[in-house]
Amino acid sequence: MVPSLARSWIVWACAALFFCYQFLLRVAPSVMTQELMGDFAVDACTLGILTSLYSCGYVGFQLPVGSLLDKFGPRRLVSIAALTCSIGSLLFSFADTVIVGAASRFLIGAGSAFGFLSCMKLGTLWFPPQRISLVVGLTLLLGTSGGVAGSYPMSFLVDAFGWREATQITALGGIFIALLIALLVRDHPPQSLEIYINKHHAIGNPSLGLWKGFLVIIQKRQTWLLAFYGFMMYVPLAGFADMWGVPFLINVHHMDKQMASLSTTLLYMGVGIGTPLFAFLSDRLKRFKIALLCASIGTLCAFAIVVYSPFLPPSLAHSTLFVAGIMLGGQFMAFSIVCEINPLSVSGMAAGFQNLVSMTSGIVFQPFIGQLLDLFWENGYEHGIRLYTKAAYQIALTSLIVALIFATLAAIFIQEAYPERE
Repeated sequence: MVPSLARSWIVWACAALFFCYQFLLRVAPSVMTQELMGDFAVDACTLGILTSLYSCGYVGFQLPVGSLLDKFGPRRLVSIAALTCSIGSLLFSFADTVIVGAASRFLIGAGSAFGFLSCMKLGTLWFPPQRISLVVGLTLLLGTSGGVAGSYPMSFLVDAFGWREATQITALGGIFIALLIALLVRDHPPQSLEIYINKHHAIGNPSLGLWKGFLVIIQKRQTWLLAFYGFMMYVPLAGFADMWGVPFLINVHHMDKQMASLSTTLLYMGVGIGTPLFAFLSDRLKRFKIALLCASIGTLCAFAIVVYSPFLPPSLAHSTLFVAGIMLGGQFMAFSIVCEINPLSVSGMAAGFQNLVSMTSGIVFQPFIGQLLDLFWENGYEHGIRLYTKAAYQIALTSLIVALIFATLAAIFIQEAYPERE
């Protein structure tokens, strides 16, 4: 009989709230592109590099964060991380040079590195393995609500107060979350629940040192397939929703900023709904792999419509991106697999490695798409800001389509790892 999980859900919810907050900070620049390019006097590629410094900080700390969570537990570390995000946001709001702006985005990314991993670590410590896919799904549901808040609502906040003042307002959230985590989160569940979880994990809970645990993770072929899949599947979020989606929709499908930001908001809403939906379906079908395949194929079809259609009315663009978001939700079952095939004692590091490779797509594709735009720029300016043609945007975002094709190919070779137990 499974012990009560009431306390488990409270502990998880605190970490998931931080994940929601760091998601908001991550996507907020997508509705500030024109303001940032104007204030910092930069082109698209430079702006892509500036905003991708978030991903550099995020990715650079994934393995250290995973191992720290394994060794010291989430409570104190995540409280400090929330305060770090607040400090970084305040610094960004006062930045008057690209260097200061980039450094502050790096700091936000470094603090945010604890967000999803703390949810995964607390999930594996406080929940039995047959509940992990549900925990992943609900984590992304709450987390992507931060993406929603950072898009459509944030665009109104930016228009009403300016991007600097809007950033200062959001910086206050980290202080509240840090206090909440310090009060409610604990690093270990009650003994009865801990014994039950260790007993039912697929390969038990052998104690592994940092280096030996890392070797166990990276020596698995499935680890690398899952990581490659995650990298390619994250491109639509990192390259489109987090950065270039709003200007693409404004210039290619002739939306205003609010309508374009609503489209990326609906994409994140779709992810939030799709992740627990795929978790539910995976539990009913007792299969993870079908979620990975459906996610890549469905997302590929939806983005092909958005990128290559001559013109999409807002209603059709909104519905297509919402469906794309639902399909993207299936990719996060890869985290269920990577936690299932590795010992509990290194679950934080395993999830960190998966997240590290996945989020590297932001470092690569945000400036890469900007570089493609600059490559096909035709010397047009408006108020000192470069103007890019419809063809330039479509060529640049073809990189999303190629990434999704590679993700589908990777999913074919990923082995099923659903836990065959009650």
